[in-house]
Amino acid sequence: MSTSGSTIYILYNANASLLGKLNYVCRKITAPSDSSPCAACDLTHGGLHLDESAAWTKTKSRIHADVKQLHRDELTPDIREYIKANSIKYPVVLGKSPQPQSPLKVLLDSSTLSKISTDHSAFLSLLSNRAEEERIPLTIDNPQRVKDDIFRPAVQFIPQAVTPGHLTFGAFVAGLAACLCAASARPFLSSWAVYLWLLNRVLDCLDGAVARARDQTSDCGGFMDLLSDFIIYSLIPISVSYGLVQRGMVAEPATNLWLPVSLLEASFHLNNFVLFYLAAVSSQKGSEELTSVTMKPAPIEGFESGVIFTLMLAFPRTLQNLSWGMALGVGFGITTRVWQITDVFSVIERKAGLVKES
Repeated sequence: MSTSGSTIYILYNANASLLGKLNYVCRKITAPSDSSPCAACDLTHGGLHLDESAAWTKTKSRIHADVKQLHRDELTPDIREYIKANSIKYPVVLGKSPQPQSPLKVLLDSSTLSKISTDHSAFLSLLSNRAEEERIPLTIDNPQRVKDDIFRPAVQFIPQAVTPGHLTFGAFVAGLAACLCAASARPFLSSWAVYLWLLNRVLDCLDGAVARARDQTSDCGGFMDLLSDFIIYSLIPISVSYGLVQRGMVAEPATNLWLPVSLLEASFHLNNFVLFYLAAVSSQKGSEELTSVTMKPAPIEGFESGVIFTLMLAFPRTLQNLSWGMALGVGFGITTRVWQITDVFSVIERKAGLVKES
């Protein structure tokens, strides 16, 4: 894997010797349930495990840098001197640029690590943000980059006259056509719905790849892309259910079909409200804790939604079961995030209260 040339140091609050490991085990066992003597150990090893966790191995592979994991008795003299001179508390994540004589920088301190030690997505997000702030070159793989790698060969065949905006509009039109076909009373037209939906997905991926390849990304383009996706996502279950009724393929009362579809649509709106409110408050307060909640994975995300919508259009008779299942998955994600958000808000309010008192 190519690297940026930068070095990331993850420093544990433990020694590598046998006595050091025994000492850490004792501290870990006797520590309160809501704290840990070494959040870095929790991040990379999942607690009291000798081997690195599979999750950390996958996370580390996404970091394009030389990642060094060091115990306190493994530190080089310059790192030890930097820690001592700046009174830095273990565990900590440091970074260093590839340029000669570049200084060490603190990227994630012990308090931040304790909040994200079980959330690798939040760790990568905060690590990337802090590296950018400290001007340390760092590239982290993400699903968007994977999609760009897949569609990059096709980008060169897109004429310069065709802009990312044109592709976004084409994706929107293809999505609307898929919904109209799915709602049609004619079986021949309904069979075309899945093909038009797949065309929508290809164009939706291609517009972003073209924008990034040509350095034409914009907030307006991102907004229109997201808006068109939301419109199509909302229309697909409604269109499929309407088409089933039109073609007389509903053997039971139509209300039994509309109920799961209605609940699914409601779950979409609730989920969007939670995410957008969280993003707005996070941007306003600049809270790393809120960012970590936003980055937590949910049972139903973009890829899962695409698969389920494809199944709805390809096999309309499965709509009822798919709607129940998807609504349940989205609902579970909403409940989990709301639970986490209330905890984070409590922490932020307590911190604000302490600041006012001081």
